[in-house]
Amino acid sequence: MTPGSARQPSTAWVLAVTLAIQSLASAATIAPAVVGPVATRELGLPSGAVGFYMALVYLAAMFTSVVGGTLVNRLGAVRCSQAALLSCGLGMGLLCSGNVALAVVGALVIGAGYGPITPSSSYLLMRSTPPHRMSLVFSIKQTGVPLGGVLAALVSPQIEHGLGWRAALVACAIACLACALVAQTVRANLDAQRDPATAPWRWLDLARPVRLVWRTPALRIMAVCSLLFSFIQLAVTAYLVTYLNLSLGWTLIAAGVILSLSQAAGVAGRILWGVVADRWAPPRKVLGGLALTMAASCIATALLQPATPWMVVAAISVLYGASAIGWNGVFLAEVARRAPAGQAGAATGGTLLFTYFGVLAGQPLFSYVASAGGGPGGPAYALAYGLLAIPALACAAWLLRARG
Repeated sequence: MTPGSARQPSTAWVLAVTLAIQSLASAATIAPAVVGPVATRELGLPSGAVGFYMALVYLAAMFTSVVGGTLVNRLGAVRCSQAALLSCGLGMGLLCSGNVALAVVGALVIGAGYGPITPSSSYLLMRSTPPHRMSLVFSIKQTGVPLGGVLAALVSPQIEHGLGWRAALVACAIACLACALVAQTVRANLDAQRDPATAPWRWLDLARPVRLVWRTPALRIMAVCSLLFSFIQLAVTAYLVTYLNLSLGWTLIAAGVILSLSQAAGVAGRILWGVVADRWAPPRKVLGGLALTMAASCIATALLQPATPWMVVAAISVLYGASAIGWNGVFLAEVARRAPAGQAGAATGGTLLFTYFGVLAGQPLFSYVASAGGGPGGPAYALAYGLLAIPALACAAWLLRARG
């Protein structure tokens, strides 16, 4: 099929498709963390195993995000996304086995599916979005991540309460498979420009996007800050429920509601910061301000006590979510904007390798600090959250000094 033989869908339709795919893939990665306190107790694992699950997910995502551009060119962005959703569903099935070895494989399979989602959607949106709306459109698309978190945080505890944690994961897997089937209805148009003759992927291709990012100063700043931001973001996504449940004595359902509030704030924040970056302030200054907000939120989270009123906990979680979850859309639009001509996909994949490495390296570190001195019921989780203010302040200083 020639590039011009299919009608180009509107920006709104492309955005709707990519938003749905992003939401379900995000829910697939977060749902196991939400039911983690129950699953780890049943399987005889330490609560910190949730962090290692997230690290395994992002270890696999690091590599598949970098090769996402090649996969998109060969398969098409929608077909690549369908394969990713199928991978997420399969991985959740492996987690349900209850076997630790299979659960490790399942986490890697989920990560392999999660990695290509963002490069695929960035490719589609770059083709259909006017330049003056890029920050807003990319931010709306990236609300799929916290929207998926809201779904996982609200629905998974309810299903777990009635049917068990395995049923919660199976329900999420079924939703991923259903979304993959629905995406087939738009594939013919959106994948019209795929090129099956694209050169096959080689191991050398892993290095090229990373070299591109590191040799471009503006992209290098964004990549390093995204590494630290992702650590801070996944600390709330992966550990907030466990912190409230084990350290502060909240029920799993109540803690899930608080997590859903932080995710919902991330949805609102991504749209709001996209508008601000498009209309009123340079994107890197917006990101610098968000870094300062992250630092304040981390310190406030560390100071929570069992007697802290729930409204205060909710307010802190909303502030945390709006900043630590709300930064991604502005970040991705800025990467696409500052990438060399024709290399937005490669630049996105290269910076995402840094982003996902932040989760890979940061989550075990957070788990180690949280598990030290007093165990999960002691003050160590609070210490871990407090220490996150240090990288947040470093990013704020770097971004606010940057020109442009």
